[in-house]
Amino acid sequence: MSGLSEGDNTTRPKEFHLVVNGSAGSAHRERVFAALKIGLPQLAPCIHEPATVFQLQTLIRSLPQREDLVIAGGDGTLQCALPTLLETQRPFVILPLGTANDFANHWGFTPDLLSIYHCLNRRVLRRADVIQCNDVYFATVGGLGVGSILTRDFNAMRRFSTLFKQASHLAGTNIYTGLAAATIVGRRSYLRKYEIETENEIRSGLYSNVFVCNQPRLGGDLLVAPQARTTDGLFDVLLLKGKTPYELLASLAKMRLRGEPMLSERVRAKEMVIRSLDGMGNLLFADGESFELASELRFKVHQQALNILTAGDFVA
Repeated sequence: MSGLSEGDNTTRPKEFHLVVNGSAGSAHRERVFAALKIGLPQLAPCIHEPATVFQLQTLIRSLPQREDLVIAGGDGTLQCALPTLLETQRPFVILPLGTANDFANHWGFTPDLLSIYHCLNRRVLRRADVIQCNDVYFATVGGLGVGSILTRDFNAMRRFSTLFKQASHLAGTNIYTGLAAATIVGRRSYLRKYEIETENEIRSGLYSNVFVCNQPRLGGDLLVAPQARTTDGLFDVLLLKGKTPYELLASLAKMRLRGEPMLSERVRAKEMVIRSLDGMGNLLFADGESFELASELRFKVHQQALNILTAGDFVA
């Protein structure tokens, strides 16, 4: 692989712990192992494949703090690891092997071993905000509405259908756009009445989507929050009030084309409470996972709480 000088070949291989998402399916693991077989002699990984979230978190907690950690997976894998990463304050590198890889793409990680080598060699520490909603943590984008239903259905189909899993690998982020369109046309359960309270205001209304953003993009190509920054101690909220499939499909198209969606409102805050005025619970999506939560959601920011080990050629 290019990018290494002759002097690099004489150095001792960099030892690190490579934690692979053991529940992501054989295709996921095969990509990691294929990369390792053609990888760099400068890298000497100790490979772990935890099968559950509990095993993943226990493993990270048990690793010596002085030893480097690389997490191989997508946004969902990172979301599972977040509570332990925050607890231990352990720096980490991402080897992006998910579908959208929003966190990895934002921070400049690429799905190759050379990227890992440069991060472990240059060791530039960056810090990112993390958003908490009730007892759920996320680092990219979360929220309510169409995105929640899409996330739940996507993960269910991927879990139970090998054919769908293979199709999602081939389609990449386009799979999200297609499923979002199908959800908008085929369902109306995403329309909910909320009261939204921040430190500056209270508003209420009927909303089809609520996006709580720590970074600008969602699903690879949807520009949901152009002004969002990962280190400013704030989250950006995009509220969509479109009710008809046409209005929502038009908003989806606008965001994909980097434009402002129809019938939208924006809020910036450090803390926010969302209350369901119908008394029903909420389906939250966060970093590619979905969670059934209570009728009252409390959001807050943990500023620069996540330690990321990078190559230093990107500033969020």
